[in-house]
Amino acid sequence: MAVSKVIDLVGNSTVSWEDAARNALSGAAKSLHGITSLEIVQYTASIVENEIVEYRALVKLAFVVD
Repeated sequence: MAVSKVIDLVGNSTVSWEDAARNALSGAAKSLHGITSLEIVQYTASIVENEIVEYRALVKLAFVVD
């Protein structure tokens, strides 16, 4: 029986919320293995002069614990 751990991460991007979620995943994949799922919990953005300058995605990432 496998055991999974779930962690919260925030990814950011100057392009889109989808890209921010992908950046969270790719950053986590550098040090974690066995990633099984990603849940997008919340979208936020940083605004400067009425323009979005940074997209942020709060994600829950699950991975198998050895």
